[in-house]
Amino acid sequence: MVDNTVSSSSGSVQPAWKYWLKTARPFTLVATVSPLVVGTAIACYEGTFHIWAFLATFFSCLFLQIGTNYFNEYFDYAYGLDHAGSLGASTVIFRNEMSAGQVLGGAIGCFVLAALLGIVLAFLVGPVILLFGLAGLLIAYFYSARPFKFSSRGLGDVMVYIAMGFLMTWGAYYVHIQQWSWPAFAASVPVGFLAMAILNMNNTRDYQDDLAVNKKTLPVRFGVAFGQRFHATLLMGSYLAVTIFALVGLLPLLSLVVWVTFPLAFTNVRAVLKATDRMDYMVGIKRTARLHLQFGVVLALGILIAILLPWKI
Repeated sequence: MVDNTVSSSSGSVQPAWKYWLKTARPFTLVATVSPLVVGTAIACYEGTFHIWAFLATFFSCLFLQIGTNYFNEYFDYAYGLDHAGSLGASTVIFRNEMSAGQVLGGAIGCFVLAALLGIVLAFLVGPVILLFGLAGLLIAYFYSARPFKFSSRGLGDVMVYIAMGFLMTWGAYYVHIQQWSWPAFAASVPVGFLAMAILNMNNTRDYQDDLAVNKKTLPVRFGVAFGQRFHATLLMGSYLAVTIFALVGLLPLLSLVVWVTFPLAFTNVRAVLKATDRMDYMVGIKRTARLHLQFGVVLALGILIAILLPWKI
Protein backbone atom coordinates (compact mmCIF):
# COMPACT_ATOMS: atom_id res chain seq x y z
CA MET A 1 0.00 0.00 0.00
CA VAL A 2 1.30 3.48 -0.92
CA ASP A 3 1.76 5.90 1.98
CA ASN A 4 0.28 9.24 0.89
CA THR A 5 1.20 11.12 4.03
CA VAL A 6 4.18 13.42 4.61
CA SER A 7 6.03 14.14 7.82
CA SER A 8 7.27 17.72 7.98
CA SER A 9 10.25 19.08 9.90
CA SER A 10 7.88 20.05 12.70
CA GLY A 11 6.91 16.40 13.13
CA SER A 12 3.30 16.80 12.03
CA VAL A 13 1.90 14.36 9.51
CA GLN A 14 -0.50 15.53 6.81
CA PRO A 15 -1.89 13.93 3.65
CA ALA A 16 0.43 14.76 0.75
CA TRP A 17 -2.35 16.43 -1.23
CA LYS A 18 -2.67 19.15 1.41
CA TYR A 19 0.88 20.31 0.69
CA TRP A 20 0.22 20.37 -3.04
CA LEU A 21 -2.90 22.42 -2.39
CA LYS A 22 -1.07 24.74 0.01
CA THR A 23 1.64 25.44 -2.56
CA ALA A 24 -0.99 26.18 -5.20
CA ARG A 25 -2.06 29.10 -2.93
CA PRO A 26 -5.79 28.59 -3.47
CA PHE A 27 -6.83 31.97 -2.07
CA THR A 28 -4.98 33.67 -4.95
CA LEU A 29 -6.78 31.64 -7.62
CA VAL A 30 -9.79 33.95 -7.50
CA ALA A 31 -7.62 36.29 -9.56
CA THR A 32 -8.26 33.91 -12.46
CA VAL A 33 -12.04 33.85 -12.02
CA SER A 34 -12.74 37.59 -12.22
CA PRO A 35 -11.13 38.38 -15.61
CA LEU A 36 -12.64 35.27 -17.17
CA VAL A 37 -16.21 35.93 -16.06
CA VAL A 38 -15.97 39.61 -16.96
CA GLY A 39 -14.50 38.97 -20.43
CA THR A 40 -17.11 36.28 -21.04
CA ALA A 41 -19.90 38.61 -19.92
CA ILE A 42 -18.77 41.21 -22.49
CA ALA A 43 -18.92 38.56 -25.22
CA CYS A 44 -22.41 37.53 -24.06
CA TYR A 45 -23.50 41.18 -24.09
CA GLU A 46 -22.44 41.27 -27.74
CA GLY A 47 -24.44 38.13 -28.45
CA THR A 48 -22.00 35.21 -28.43
CA PHE A 49 -21.13 32.44 -25.95
CA HIS A 50 -19.43 29.06 -26.54
CA ILE A 51 -19.44 26.77 -23.52
CA TRP A 52 -16.53 24.54 -24.58
CA ALA A 53 -14.32 27.51 -25.40
CA PHE A 54 -15.17 29.01 -22.00
CA LEU A 55 -14.34 25.81 -20.11
CA ALA A 56 -11.06 25.25 -21.97
CA THR A 57 -10.06 28.86 -21.30
CA PHE A 58 -11.01 28.66 -17.64
CA PHE A 59 -8.99 25.52 -16.90
CA SER A 60 -6.06 26.61 -19.05
CA CYS A 61 -5.78 29.88 -17.11
CA LEU A 62 -6.28 28.08 -13.80
CA PHE A 63 -3.45 25.62 -14.49
CA LEU A 64 -1.28 28.51 -15.67
CA GLN A 65 -1.72 30.36 -12.40
CA ILE A 66 -1.17 27.27 -10.27
CA GLY A 67 1.99 26.56 -12.25
CA THR A 68 3.11 30.15 -11.71
CA ASN A 69 2.68 29.73 -7.95
CA TYR A 70 4.71 26.51 -8.01
CA PHE A 71 7.47 28.15 -10.05
CA ASN A 72 7.49 31.09 -7.66
CA GLU A 73 7.86 28.75 -4.72
CA TYR A 74 10.66 26.83 -6.44
CA PHE A 75 12.69 29.81 -7.68
CA ASP A 76 12.37 31.76 -4.41
CA TYR A 77 13.91 28.69 -2.76
CA ALA A 78 16.55 28.15 -5.46
CA TYR A 79 17.63 31.81 -5.48
CA GLY A 80 17.71 32.09 -1.67
CA LEU A 81 14.86 34.61 -1.53
CA ASP A 82 12.82 32.67 1.04
CA HIS A 83 13.69 30.88 4.28
CA ALA A 84 11.84 28.62 6.69
CA GLY A 85 10.49 31.61 8.63
CA SER A 86 9.23 33.57 5.64
CA LEU A 87 5.74 34.72 6.49
CA GLY A 88 4.42 34.94 2.98
CA ALA A 89 5.92 31.85 1.40
CA SER A 90 4.49 28.35 1.61
CA THR A 91 8.02 27.19 2.61
CA VAL A 92 7.08 23.58 1.85
CA ILE A 93 10.61 22.85 0.62
CA PHE A 94 12.31 24.24 3.72
CA ARG A 95 9.95 22.29 5.96
CA ASN A 96 10.57 19.03 4.03
CA GLU A 97 6.88 18.86 3.17
CA MET A 98 7.73 18.69 -0.53
CA SER A 99 11.03 18.34 -2.35
CA ALA A 100 12.32 20.99 -4.72
CA GLY A 101 11.95 18.45 -7.53
CA GLN A 102 8.30 17.87 -6.68
CA VAL A 103 7.52 21.59 -6.71
CA LEU A 104 9.36 22.08 -10.00
CA GLY A 105 7.66 19.02 -11.48
CA GLY A 106 4.27 20.33 -10.39
CA ALA A 107 4.99 23.66 -12.06
CA ILE A 108 6.03 22.04 -15.33
CA GLY A 109 3.06 19.68 -15.24
CA CYS A 110 0.61 22.56 -14.78
CA PHE A 111 2.19 24.47 -17.67
CA VAL A 112 1.93 21.39 -19.89
CA LEU A 113 -1.77 21.02 -19.06
CA ALA A 114 -2.32 24.74 -19.74
CA ALA A 115 -0.51 24.40 -23.09
CA LEU A 116 -2.54 21.32 -24.10
CA LEU A 117 -5.76 23.17 -23.37
CA GLY A 118 -4.39 26.06 -25.40
CA ILE A 119 -3.97 23.70 -28.35
CA VAL A 120 -7.60 22.61 -27.90
CA LEU A 121 -8.60 26.27 -28.02
CA ALA A 122 -6.58 26.75 -31.20
CA PHE A 123 -8.71 24.06 -32.86
CA LEU A 124 -11.89 25.65 -31.51
CA VAL A 125 -11.26 29.34 -32.27
CA GLY A 126 -8.11 29.57 -34.40
CA PRO A 127 -4.33 29.70 -33.93
CA VAL A 128 -4.16 33.36 -32.85
CA ILE A 129 -5.28 32.33 -29.37
CA LEU A 130 -1.90 30.59 -29.00
CA LEU A 131 -0.29 34.05 -28.89
CA PHE A 132 -2.33 34.84 -25.77
CA GLY A 133 -1.17 31.59 -24.22
CA LEU A 134 2.47 32.09 -25.19
CA ALA A 135 2.50 35.58 -23.71
CA GLY A 136 0.93 34.26 -20.51
CA LEU A 137 3.42 31.38 -20.23
CA LEU A 138 6.41 33.68 -20.73
CA ILE A 139 5.20 36.20 -18.17
CA ALA A 140 4.34 33.44 -15.69
CA TYR A 141 7.72 31.71 -15.99
CA PHE A 142 9.96 34.77 -16.05
CA TYR A 143 7.99 36.38 -13.24
CA SER A 144 10.35 34.48 -10.92
CA ALA A 145 12.99 32.93 -13.20
CA ARG A 146 16.21 34.29 -14.64
CA PRO A 147 17.23 36.18 -16.64
CA PHE A 148 14.30 38.59 -16.21
CA LYS A 149 13.03 37.85 -12.67
CA PHE A 150 10.28 40.44 -13.05
CA SER A 151 9.17 40.09 -9.43
CA SER A 152 12.66 40.95 -8.14
CA ARG A 153 13.05 44.04 -10.34
CA GLY A 154 9.89 45.90 -9.37
CA LEU A 155 8.15 44.81 -12.59
CA GLY A 156 5.90 42.19 -11.07
CA ASP A 157 2.98 44.61 -10.73
CA VAL A 158 3.08 45.58 -14.40
CA MET A 159 3.30 41.93 -15.47
CA VAL A 160 0.36 40.95 -13.26
CA TYR A 161 -1.69 43.77 -14.79
CA ILE A 162 -0.84 42.63 -18.32
CA ALA A 163 -1.39 38.92 -17.66
CA MET A 164 -4.30 38.90 -15.19
CA GLY A 165 -5.99 42.06 -16.35
CA PHE A 166 -5.55 42.72 -20.06
CA LEU A 167 -4.65 39.29 -21.48
CA MET A 168 -7.10 37.19 -19.45
CA THR A 169 -10.06 39.55 -19.85
CA TRP A 170 -9.57 40.15 -23.56
CA GLY A 171 -8.63 36.49 -24.05
CA ALA A 172 -11.86 35.38 -22.35
CA TYR A 173 -13.73 37.61 -24.81
CA TYR A 174 -11.63 36.58 -27.81
CA VAL A 175 -12.42 32.86 -27.53
CA HIS A 176 -16.04 33.79 -28.27
CA ILE A 177 -15.58 36.72 -30.69
CA GLN A 178 -12.28 36.81 -32.56
CA GLN A 179 -11.69 40.55 -32.77
CA TRP A 180 -10.34 43.50 -30.82
CA SER A 181 -12.83 44.85 -28.29
CA TRP A 182 -12.69 48.25 -26.60
CA PRO A 183 -15.33 47.18 -24.04
CA ALA A 184 -13.20 44.14 -23.14
CA PHE A 185 -10.17 46.41 -22.79
CA ALA A 186 -12.16 48.82 -20.62
CA ALA A 187 -13.34 45.97 -18.38
CA SER A 188 -9.77 44.68 -18.04
CA VAL A 189 -8.58 47.91 -16.40
CA PRO A 190 -10.41 47.66 -13.04
CA VAL A 191 -9.93 43.88 -12.98
CA GLY A 192 -6.20 44.37 -13.54
CA PHE A 193 -5.99 47.05 -10.84
CA LEU A 194 -7.44 44.67 -8.27
CA ALA A 195 -5.09 41.85 -9.31
CA MET A 196 -2.21 44.29 -8.83
CA ALA A 197 -3.60 45.18 -5.42
CA ILE A 198 -3.37 41.55 -4.27
CA LEU A 199 0.29 41.42 -5.30
CA ASN A 200 1.02 44.82 -3.76
CA MET A 201 -0.42 43.68 -0.44
CA ASN A 202 1.80 40.60 -0.62
CA ASN A 203 4.88 42.72 -1.35
CA THR A 204 4.05 45.24 1.39
CA ARG A 205 3.73 42.42 3.91
CA ASP A 206 7.05 40.93 2.76
CA TYR A 207 8.94 44.25 2.88
CA GLN A 208 11.45 43.17 5.55
CA ASP A 209 12.19 39.79 3.97
CA ASP A 210 12.51 41.25 0.47
CA LEU A 211 14.72 44.09 1.67
CA ALA A 212 17.07 41.59 3.33
CA VAL A 213 17.64 39.72 0.04
CA ASN A 214 17.60 42.84 -2.19
CA LYS A 215 14.37 41.87 -3.93
CA LYS A 216 13.41 45.22 -5.44
CA THR A 217 9.63 45.16 -5.21
CA LEU A 218 7.85 48.52 -5.28
CA PRO A 219 7.53 48.70 -1.46
CA VAL A 220 11.26 47.95 -1.14
CA ARG A 221 12.06 50.68 -3.68
CA PHE A 222 9.70 53.31 -2.27
CA GLY A 223 8.79 52.22 1.25
CA VAL A 224 5.93 50.63 3.17
CA ALA A 225 3.93 53.88 3.23
CA PHE A 226 4.05 53.88 -0.57
CA GLY A 227 2.70 50.31 -0.59
CA GLN A 228 -0.21 51.39 1.61
CA ARG A 229 -1.05 54.42 -0.54
CA PHE A 230 -0.60 52.44 -3.76
CA HIS A 231 -3.09 49.90 -2.43
CA ALA A 232 -5.64 52.65 -1.77
CA THR A 233 -5.05 54.10 -5.24
CA LEU A 234 -5.58 50.74 -6.97
CA LEU A 235 -8.81 49.94 -5.12
CA MET A 236 -10.30 53.42 -5.57
CA GLY A 237 -9.06 53.49 -9.16
CA SER A 238 -11.01 50.33 -9.94
CA TYR A 239 -14.32 51.98 -9.11
CA LEU A 240 -13.34 55.19 -10.84
CA ALA A 241 -12.38 53.28 -14.01
CA VAL A 242 -15.73 51.46 -14.18
CA THR A 243 -17.58 54.73 -13.65
CA ILE A 244 -15.71 56.55 -16.42
CA PHE A 245 -16.01 53.70 -18.91
CA ALA A 246 -19.73 53.31 -18.18
CA LEU A 247 -20.40 57.04 -18.57
CA VAL A 248 -18.58 57.22 -21.92
CA GLY A 249 -20.42 54.16 -23.21
CA LEU A 250 -17.64 51.58 -23.32
CA LEU A 251 -19.40 49.56 -20.63
CA PRO A 252 -23.15 49.21 -19.95
CA LEU A 253 -24.46 51.67 -17.37
CA LEU A 254 -25.50 48.70 -15.26
CA SER A 255 -21.78 48.07 -14.73
CA LEU A 256 -22.09 50.74 -12.05
CA VAL A 257 -23.70 48.08 -9.86
CA VAL A 258 -20.13 47.26 -8.74
CA TRP A 259 -20.50 50.19 -6.35
CA VAL A 260 -22.49 47.88 -4.06
CA THR A 261 -19.13 46.32 -3.19
CA PHE A 262 -17.55 49.70 -2.36
CA PRO A 263 -18.12 49.45 1.42
CA LEU A 264 -15.89 46.35 1.39
CA ALA A 265 -13.21 48.27 -0.50
CA PHE A 266 -13.48 51.24 1.86
CA THR A 267 -13.10 49.04 4.93
CA ASN A 268 -10.17 47.29 3.26
CA VAL A 269 -8.37 50.55 2.46
CA ARG A 270 -8.96 52.03 5.90
CA ALA A 271 -7.51 48.94 7.59
CA VAL A 272 -4.45 48.88 5.32
CA LEU A 273 -3.70 52.58 5.84
CA LYS A 274 -3.75 51.98 9.60
CA ALA A 275 -1.77 48.72 9.46
CA THR A 276 1.36 48.51 11.61
CA ASP A 277 1.95 44.75 11.78
CA ARG A 278 2.74 42.19 9.09
CA MET A 279 -0.25 40.12 10.14
CA ASP A 280 -2.45 43.10 9.27
CA TYR A 281 -1.25 42.75 5.70
CA MET A 282 -1.97 39.02 5.77
CA VAL A 283 -5.58 39.93 6.49
CA GLY A 284 -5.37 42.60 3.79
CA ILE A 285 -4.28 40.07 1.17
CA LYS A 286 -7.25 37.79 1.86
CA ARG A 287 -9.70 40.68 1.95
CA THR A 288 -8.36 42.03 -1.34
CA ALA A 289 -8.59 38.60 -2.98
CA ARG A 290 -12.23 38.31 -1.86
CA LEU A 291 -12.94 41.83 -3.11
CA HIS A 292 -11.39 40.99 -6.48
CA LEU A 293 -13.75 38.02 -6.81
CA GLN A 294 -16.82 39.90 -5.61
CA PHE A 295 -16.07 42.91 -7.81
CA GLY A 296 -15.60 40.73 -10.90
CA VAL A 297 -18.72 38.64 -10.31
CA VAL A 298 -20.90 41.70 -9.64
CA LEU A 299 -19.50 43.51 -12.69
CA ALA A 300 -20.21 40.45 -14.85
CA LEU A 301 -23.73 40.17 -13.45
CA GLY A 302 -24.41 43.83 -14.19
CA ILE A 303 -23.30 43.35 -17.80
CA LEU A 304 -25.38 40.17 -18.15
CA ILE A 305 -28.51 41.77 -16.67
CA ALA A 306 -28.13 44.59 -19.20
CA ILE A 307 -28.66 41.95 -21.93
CA LEU A 308 -32.18 41.26 -20.64
CA LEU A 309 -33.33 44.85 -20.88
CA PRO A 310 -35.26 45.97 -23.97
CA TRP A 311 -32.81 48.80 -24.45
CA LYS A 312 -29.04 48.95 -24.16
CA ILE A 313 -27.87 50.76 -21.02
